Amino acid sequence: MITQEQLDALSAKVEGYKAQDVEVSTLKAEIEALKGKETIEKSVFENLQEQVNQLKEMKVTTTVKTIVEEIKENKEVLKAIAKGGNAEVVLKADTLRASIATNPHVALVDGIGQLQRKKRSLYELFRKIPVGAGNHNGTIAYVDWDEATTVKAAASVAEGVAFAESTAKFKGYTLALQKIGDSLPVSEEFFNDEVMAAAELELFLDANVLDKVASQIVVGDNTGTNLKGLITSSPAYTAVASGIADANIYDLIAKVSEDITSVGGAKYQPDFVAMNIADINKLKLKKDSTYNYVFNFNDPRIGALNIVEDNNVTANTLYLGDSRFARIYEMGGVVVSKGYNGTDFAEDMLTLKARKRLAFLIREADKTGFRKVASISAALTTLAT
Repeated sequence: MITQEQLDALSAKVEGYKAQDVEVSTLKAEIEALKGKETIEKSVFENLQEQVNQLKEMKVTTTVKTIVEEIKENKEVLKAIAKGGNAEVVLKADTLRASIATNPHVALVDGIGQLQRKKRSLYELFRKIPVGAGNHNGTIAYVDWDEATTVKAAASVAEGVAFAESTAKFKGYTLALQKIGDSLPVSEEFFNDEVMAAAELELFLDANVLDKVASQIVVGDNTGTNLKGLITSSPAYTAVASGIADANIYDLIAKVSEDITSVGGAKYQPDFVAMNIADINKLKLKKDSTYNYVFNFNDPRIGALNIVEDNNVTANTLYLGDSRFARIYEMGGVVVSKGYNGTDFAEDMLTLKARKRLAFLIREADKTGFRKVASISAALTTLAT
């Protein structure tokens, strides 16, 4: 019969091994489960004993000594050797990665991770007109009908009665090219010693400028050096009580498009509606009373209108119109240059500079082809009444 003393002795052997080892943990659990039992089968005990012996043969050790600890334990022997004695000592410290105090070896991943940026959807949507260097004084000039003072007098005419007279008026307009730029001071050492990172700097400035351009196309308020963006160029849509039950963004878009084409349908064919992703998702996730999606995901358009996601558009607002009548006049691409600024030369610095000159134009005669909704939620409330 196996006694508790034999079991305790076996348990003591296992305690000397590494506690984190899975096999050791399992053995401890099995031995603990046997303790307290009145009878223990000999075959079960012998099986556990065999497993313990196997661990011993695999040299499972209780502790890992450092080289310093090994030297301390054998200091007397080492002293004897230093005095010319014939004693010998074996130092058995594990060699780990940490044994290399300053390890220069790494696996370098190629390239540099990029910054997140918004989509430049509306900037990419509108037609670009190149403006070359010349005697244009940095100004776009054009002539439109003066709709406010032009009179259309056509009418039915009775026999012997004079024809009505219309009034034709024209007006000239100008729009200045604006400059958007960015700069970055960089040391000569950085260019020489960090070649990969230095190569990214011009791309960084280029992207910064285009991000600002994309934002100004939407929210430029035409003050100071700001562009005259959609927010300034588009007439406001005024919602009218329409009795639309449970009015949603889909309904609003249809009504805004109607507001343009009911008067100017011979000229305008609205082809885009630009919104923030938050409002696009409100449109897509709208469900009916039986929890079916209202929006058709297989056709991401609303009639002839393409839904344009541009997160430069403020949430709860939208812009709708005929993209053919909006143009971006620009002088080439983003120009990146290097030069000295202030004390740069003396300090071994260079300043990188990026700039772009452009104007966003919706002609006065073409503004009626666009609408802005300043508050989607307020417009929906009105449409539902």
